[in-house]
Amino acid sequence: MLTSMRNAFAASVAGPLAADLRSTHACRTAASFKQDAVVTEEEWMSCVLDYIDVHLGECELDERMIRERFNLSRATLYRRFQLLGGVSNYIRERRLQLAYRHLQRDPTCSLTWLLYEVGFASERQFQRSFQARFGMSPAHWRRSCRS
Repeated sequence: MLTSMRNAFAASVAGPLAADLRSTHACRTAASFKQDAVVTEEEWMSCVLDYIDVHLGECELDERMIRERFNLSRATLYRRFQLLGGVSNYIRERRLQLAYRHLQRDPTCSLTWLLYEVGFASERQFQRSFQARFGMSPAHWRRSCRS
């Protein structure tokens, strides 16, 4: 019950914020990729990136979830994400961008609430990642957005 409520909240926050981060693409399902004779790398990546953005609020989102959704081997997925710094790094970067933008828009929100809404599993992980990416803590960024 708690998980389903959390996922509903995550969709309400992460979805609109993620829409700001990406352009809109018509994403085909994995089944349609199999039926098509030719699928460009760009079409495939667009679909996968959209899938990631839609599911950012779920802390369970990882390479396994993507591999299962698109019926890919681990090596293929890693190879395709190599230029983006890897699957995990890409997902973390998108989550950090969501958190950064949300704090910018609503500097009164709770950091604990936000970190779970954008898909981080722990406060420590969120704090460290945010500090490493933006050179300041989320609390410091929130204070600067308030003024």
